Amino acid sequence: MTEQTRPPPGAANAGVAYAALWVGYLTIGAATQQSDVVAGLWVTEILAIALPAFIAVRLSGHPAGRFLGLRPAAPRYLVGAALLAVANQPVVSFVTWGSRALAPQDWVQKFDSLQRALDLFFAQQAVPMLLTVSLAAPLGEELFFRGYALPAIARSFGPVAASLATGALFSALHLNPIGFVGLWEIGMLLAFLRLRSGSLWPAIVCHATNNAVAGGAFLAGWEDPDIQPPGWLLVLGAVLLASGIAFAGPLLRRAPPPDPDPQPSPDEPLSRVAPLVAIWAAAVALGIAQFLGLLRIPVGLWIGLSAAAIVAAAFPWPGDQALRTR
Repeated sequence: MTEQTRPPPGAANAGVAYAALWVGYLTIGAATQQSDVVAGLWVTEILAIALPAFIAVRLSGHPAGRFLGLRPAAPRYLVGAALLAVANQPVVSFVTWGSRALAPQDWVQKFDSLQRALDLFFAQQAVPMLLTVSLAAPLGEELFFRGYALPAIARSFGPVAASLATGALFSALHLNPIGFVGLWEIGMLLAFLRLRSGSLWPAIVCHATNNAVAGGAFLAGWEDPDIQPPGWLLVLGAVLLASGIAFAGPLLRRAPPPDPDPQPSPDEPLSRVAPLVAIWAAAVALGIAQFLGLLRIPVGLWIGLSAAAIVAAAFPWPGDQALRTR
């Protein structure tokens, strides 16, 4: 009897996973970040953002490591990713400045309040905040958006549409209307790195470098919303943005598809995905209870759930073994 194989996840699967991400983000994230911003951010990245990606891949029966792009990357891609993140800072400054200048006044006030709050957080907890934005956010968000969602949507609509879509979905998660276009542009850059290199690690390095530079800017007092960026920086950002738009489409169309035919595991994945689903469901339930004031969950329990999720996601199963031999 011929064994039937399941097709790789597509855009519909990515949509369901993104909905699950939002459920976790609004319950786990809201509950944990209320009581401890730094610990809450780590817990949110692990349980609300990265965990749905692993659940979705394992439900599909495909090897998680290979599907998510967790293969080694050539050193030139890693170095290039860090340099691109630095070179992209003028673009972010230009787009954010332009968005703020054109936005309604209430948006501007909310954006400025957020910038001042972040400035305060970085001033009070410089090292923990810098480590959090440079490590937790890149790992969690890249595993979902460029690891899972990008290849899934690309199989349905192609790499250009997938880059645009995942960039927008990534930006929407930050709930920042003025920063939306700038974050969308960063998401497109991260998608390009994932597609071009065939590995998720360059996108993680680029994201980490971008956040480290942004965190350093807060510590240096350069993110004060009342201070306009220098003219030369805005001009440079506009030139780089125009150049990127001109070359992005052709480069993305020539990029190879992300592992077009990952082979599913012959084993039934339900027994292996059940612990991940149980951890996610427990975290959502606890998040709702804590947010509503029904329970006060100690930070240690949230950290324990996050550690359990990491162990359960990292535990190898037969399909993942192929990654070690490639």
